[in-house]
Amino acid sequence: MAFDGCGVTNGLTGILFAAGLDGQVHKVIEVVEKMSHYGGVRVVAIGLSRGGIACLKLAKKLASKFRTEANEIEAVSLSMLLFDPVPGNAVWTGFPFTAAFSQNLSACHNLKRVLALYPYEPLPDIAMHAPTLLDYPATTKVEEDVTLGCHQGALIRTNVCPQNKYETASNLSFCRIYDFLDSEGVKMKLPPTIHLPSSKECLSICQTAFQTTHASTRIAHDQTGRNRTVIRRSEMSEKCRWLNKHHQQLEEEFGQEHCAPHQVERGSYQLDFEDGWKFCT
Repeated sequence: MAFDGCGVTNGLTGILFAAGLDGQVHKVIEVVEKMSHYGGVRVVAIGLSRGGIACLKLAKKLASKFRTEANEIEAVSLSMLLFDPVPGNAVWTGFPFTAAFSQNLSACHNLKRVLALYPYEPLPDIAMHAPTLLDYPATTKVEEDVTLGCHQGALIRTNVCPQNKYETASNLSFCRIYDFLDSEGVKMKLPPTIHLPSSKECLSICQTAFQTTHASTRIAHDQTGRNRTVIRRSEMSEKCRWLNKHHQQLEEEFGQEHCAPHQVERGSYQLDFEDGWKFCT
């Protein structure tokens, strides 16, 4: 199932207040409910920007609709890829309070896996495009990572020879999305006109981008209480070893380096999350 953005389907109210997302979620729930009569259902959802917020609403609905008792197998499970989930709220006031009750997912018992990607480049404050960092269940396998690009500009198009920063960022983003779907058993058939970046291409992009050292900060809505922001570090210290987690994974894939999670020091990634820079609602 696929849906147009709420700004397309619902016009100005979709742009300002994310109107239309609840209707989209309802359609998915109807299909899942019908399928659940025939056995277990695995839901794999991907959402960009307000589409990411729709995924949050879906997670809440699935958790409330399909409850299980202790030690029972989940009738419905959910895996999500959230690409820069943006509610469109003001950071200081929270207005217009889009998805105000959908951003705490800690009770979503059937949420099995989340990959949440956040482009590091900020938009002007007036655009109200601060992303949301979420509170997940302790049992959910969660990976949050910062990537190149600026919101939707990080998903423009791929190119075997990227001509600008948008295509460069898009190559990395597309690779992450493709690999996520593949790992969840969703096989994509791409037309020959669409370039699928290889792991080696992405590693080369990460290695090149890692040489760029300029500081950047992007404020966020952090639901965990840690008041995190999305940053790009300017310093090239001994601690800063990779562009981001994706860069680390690619180097491990090609046998260049392996580091257990507990061995990764704070400040190891150039693109990262930093605790407590500013207060966010």
